[in-house]
Amino acid sequence: MMMKKQFETDIVVIGGGPAGLAAAIAARRKGFQVMVVDGARPPIDKACGEGLMPDGIAALGRLGVALPLDHAIPFRGIRFVEGEASVDAVFPNGCGLGMRRTNLHETLIQHASEAGVEIFWGTPVKGVNQTEVAFNGSAVRSRWVIGADGEDSRVRKWAGLDSHRSERLRFGFRRHYQVTPWTDFVEVHWGPQCQIVITPVGPQEVCAALLSQNPRMRLEDAIPLFVSLSERLKAAPATTAERGAISALRVLKAVANHRFALLGDASGSVDAVTGEGLCLAFQQAVLLADALEQNNLLQYAAAHQRLVKFPTLMSRLMVTIGQHAALRKRVLRTFVAKPRIFSQLLDSHVGVASPATSNMGNVFKLGWQVLMG
Repeated sequence: MMMKKQFETDIVVIGGGPAGLAAAIAARRKGFQVMVVDGARPPIDKACGEGLMPDGIAALGRLGVALPLDHAIPFRGIRFVEGEASVDAVFPNGCGLGMRRTNLHETLIQHASEAGVEIFWGTPVKGVNQTEVAFNGSAVRSRWVIGADGEDSRVRKWAGLDSHRSERLRFGFRRHYQVTPWTDFVEVHWGPQCQIVITPVGPQEVCAALLSQNPRMRLEDAIPLFVSLSERLKAAPATTAERGAISALRVLKAVANHRFALLGDASGSVDAVTGEGLCLAFQQAVLLADALEQNNLLQYAAAHQRLVKFPTLMSRLMVTIGQHAALRKRVLRTFVAKPRIFSQLLDSHVGVASPATSNMGNVFKLGWQVLMG
């Protein structure tokens, strides 16, 4: 590896999206020297539902990050809709926030810069080894490397952490529409071939995110499948171009070894219909910083496994009911008849019903109610 100039730092974070910036901020709060390196330039956008759950906002608060409310709109809970049937539940621990991904990214960049993180934009990483990270014609020696470079993580491959226990892929597409939000809930519209998640992101704008197993399906194809949604959006002009991404339910065998650690989608992911991707990344950033302070990546690996267990179960459940119409109708019918079950599941989903065994108990309770219903 050629070396024109040598630097020294504690941590190099590869990937400057929200996950990488959160990891950098968390590490700086522990006193570490941190560099963030990304081949792209901000603001970095990505197709996502743009809803931040209360537990994700709380995780950012633990990093000292307060989100600007002038660029966000609160939502009170989650609503499931199929045909004429709907059921909703309010968050037990405050509101979520609908916020453009680009606004979130700019906020995190500002906080990272103020915290003293060195950030290198437009700087692709060429490779890593057991002592150095190669970028910008230089070799940077670092104690640890954090991979926060997304679903198709190169760090994961370089570190030998690419092996996974399970994987299920879907396709997501997102677009914004100029329309007054008609609700202060995030709505998940269930259909026979797909789901559409509607998130209010401004006083005159909503984000529509499509999820399906069909890589050719687009929002213009899917929206007419939902009568009520089609009525609301038919006269609403699109304010952004459609953007696509892979939505993966992926569980890795390991997320850390030697001096490498993964977080965010690089460390495995839940299906986007859960709305928990960013929340998990911010929570992982807190856990990883704690482990680095103790010089114990095994601590992070164990905490990561505990953290993702319930969201992974919920992801599998939601993908499964999305694929089976009879099961989905039965589940929704149970929710409508016994809305307290839906509320309890939402409590578990946002981390209020603890310990973890209580969360699992709610899922089993749902299964029993559906079977008996």
